[in-house]
Amino acid sequence: MRFCIALLVVVGLAVSVFAPLAGAEIYVRTQKEGQKEFTNRPSGTGWLFYASEQGYVPTIRFEKEGKPKNLDEIVEEIADKFNINANLVKAIIVAESNSNPSAISRKGAQGLMQLMPQTAKKLNVSKPFDPRENILGGVKYIKGLMASYGDLRLALAAYNAGPAAVAKHAGIPPYRETINYVKKVIYYYKKFTNDPTLRVAGVATGAGSK
Repeated sequence: MRFCIALLVVVGLAVSVFAPLAGAEIYVRTQKEGQKEFTNRPSGTGWLFYASEQGYVPTIRFEKEGKPKNLDEIVEEIADKFNINANLVKAIIVAESNSNPSAISRKGAQGLMQLMPQTAKKLNVSKPFDPRENILGGVKYIKGLMASYGDLRLALAAYNAGPAAVAKHAGIPPYRETINYVKKVIYYYKKFTNDPTLRVAGVATGAGSK
């Protein structure tokens, strides 16, 4: 199922449109002409997670955070809302920024999940150094990539090197950085999964990977 919505005002009605699609996750991408394309069967690149299986857009109100939470609690809260494994999100955070909310890579990637400014803009992340907002954007991004590729390693490669590089090489690009990045995230993913007591902060040392 795939369709386009030309007028932005119509997008606001998308939640009601998607109500009958219970059981399907909805993804969105913006075409060059500015049209919004929605699907529950993403293929190709550029897709971002839009709505949950229940047909609504998960919302986290940053201005109503309640009591302060540590990074693990924030990750688990967001991962639960977006139906993604929290250990994978933690692994990406460690590999990308070493759990440093203020990290900036040499290429300009920002925050815990090292979002490039143009990617952050697409994800509606206005405060990339805010832990909640950065994680929220990163989760939406990796979830869209996983849906597009149907393969975790390819999704991680696209997260690191960009979807264009994955398309160009028809797989994981032969870049040492990207190859090592995929291995690193998988390593930490297994580490978090095998040790439930492990916390996202203080797991590794090193700068962001981009």
